[in-house]
Amino acid sequence: MYNGKKILSFIGARSGSKRLKNKNIIDFAGKPLINWTIDASLNSKYIDHTIVSTDSKAIAGVARDAGANVPFLRPSEISGDDSPLLDAISHSLGWIRENTEYLFDFIILLQPTSPLRTAEYIDQAIEYYFDKKGSETDTLVSVTQMSDKYGWIVRATENGYIDYCFGLNRLNEDRQCLGKYYLPNGAIYIGNVQAVLRDGFYTDRTLYFIMSAEDSVDIDTQEDLEKGLGTVQKRTVEKR
Repeated sequence: MYNGKKILSFIGARSGSKRLKNKNIIDFAGKPLINWTIDASLNSKYIDHTIVSTDSKAIAGVARDAGANVPFLRPSEISGDDSPLLDAISHSLGWIRENTEYLFDFIILLQPTSPLRTAEYIDQAIEYYFDKKGSETDTLVSVTQMSDKYGWIVRATENGYIDYCFGLNRLNEDRQCLGKYYLPNGAIYIGNVQAVLRDGFYTDRTLYFIMSAEDSVDIDTQEDLEKGLGTVQKRTVEKR
């Protein structure tokens, strides 16, 4: 709870990952990948309840053992590759409303593929959100800063020419003049329950919360997994 507002942590972990088999429960530095996110959620000072939505009995078992609430298996019709995550969030909130007495004001989405997002990051993001938001419809998304050279980014057109994403004149500027650019890192999303159900997390009133590049690893491939493990190992050595 924060300032009298109840916060639900939602962790979505469907099965069927293609690039990295059994991604959500793959071993990551000694424990299942999803456990890192569950532990961070449970150790937050402000989160009232942690729920995992999955269509997998194996993932559900691992999540329950880690202390999360997994009261149902997600229906197959909202568990496909192309199923919007908001459908799973809506399903979970509906289940909670119909089967419990819990009422939540805000929801924080924590994706299990971001294991280096800690409880400290979560609490800092919550504090930042409530301090900076200008209305109940504001949302927050965590980001990491990109190299300034991304200001020169272009894309290909169907006729074989370049489309200048930020305008032609930007490519004639020095890199130092291009400004700062950020990429959503998939680690933390916050919003009012009703506003998120209506508009999602990305709106024209979305705050950004900056995380370090090292902690922003989003595990989708073997390369991502090795990168994340490298960070964990580096920090283990530094603590000795």
